Amino acid sequence: MPENNRQHTRYPLSRLAFATGKEDGESHGGVLANISAGGAMINLVMPMRRVTHEFEPGMSVDVTIDDFPPMDGNIIRTTENSIAVSFFPDTTDQEILMAQIMMAMENESHMPLSG
Repeated sequence: MPENNRQHTRYPLSRLAFATGKEDGESHGGVLANISAGGAMINLVMPMRRVTHEFEPGMSVDVTIDDFPPMDGNIIRTTENSIAVSFFPDTTDQEILMAQIMMAMENESHMPLSG
């Protein structure tokens, strides 16, 4: 039975996101799948070719997401096309981050649907 260690509610939010390994400098871009005050899931993309990355659980990364301040974290899970990052609570002001998430969710819900 899978464990759910999440302490924070996750919010589906689509933003450009980048993760850069602190030790090796490996950097990959993608699209934010969801975010919480404690972490985020990023779907990695590599236009026109298969995604390949060297990210592994336990690696320290810098995370940059459109509309959010840069954050520090550790990779906690990887798949072929995604990474899950846990933010460092001592370097991420979780109350400010939650306010930014709520503002982004509110702004996204007011966007007109196309098509």
